[in-house]
Amino acid sequence: MTEFRSPPYSSPSAPSTSILVIDDHPVFQDGIAVILQALLTDVEIIPALNADTAIAHAKARPDLDWIFVDYQLPDSDGLSIIAQLNGLMVTAPIVMMSGVDELELVAKALQLGVSGFIHKSGGKQIFKDCLQAIEQGKVYLPADTQVRLEHYRQTIGKHTDAIKKQLSTRRMDVLLLVAEGYSNQEIASSLSISEATVKSHVSALMSILDADSRYHCVAEARKLGLIK
Repeated sequence: MTEFRSPPYSSPSAPSTSILVIDDHPVFQDGIAVILQALLTDVEIIPALNADTAIAHAKARPDLDWIFVDYQLPDSDGLSIIAQLNGLMVTAPIVMMSGVDELELVAKALQLGVSGFIHKSGGKQIFKDCLQAIEQGKVYLPADTQVRLEHYRQTIGKHTDAIKKQLSTRRMDVLLLVAEGYSNQEIASSLSISEATVKSHVSALMSILDADSRYHCVAEARKLGLIK
């Protein structure tokens, strides 16, 4: 269990707390190090400025106590890194950090099993609340994010789930190629199906997504998180 600093004294024999901080901004790396060193005893901060370095550290350090990962990185994104960490069977609690608290991002992070979500504009108290909540076996979300996420799940989330049920693997294949700017003829050639079948799939996609053009169809799919 992580030992919180208890002013004015802390035991010199307290076990080291190792924390992997994955963020490509050195200034933020320094800032989070200062906050965590003020909150915890005997802290070792292990910085990673990109995904490759982060995964290498995770493989080399099975003793990690905490992992904080930013969503936007130069060579990957936080969700992909979390999926890789899950594949490594990492046991340390993972906290997602982001400059924006897009509800779709928060929902996906929770589905991947993160223990908390912190907005990067948060200060020392937010980190303290997060650490303490997770130590108590809870998942941490800022109060306003919890309220908005619940509304999202009851509205947009259910709408998205209903749409996903109507999207077969083939329709998703067509949607992805439409998003890449392929013409019907190019999609037909790529998927080894007839152009008439492609037109049928595109028409179905536009109906499902309530879109009036291919561009609108792609925009709606991205807004719902169906494609990147």
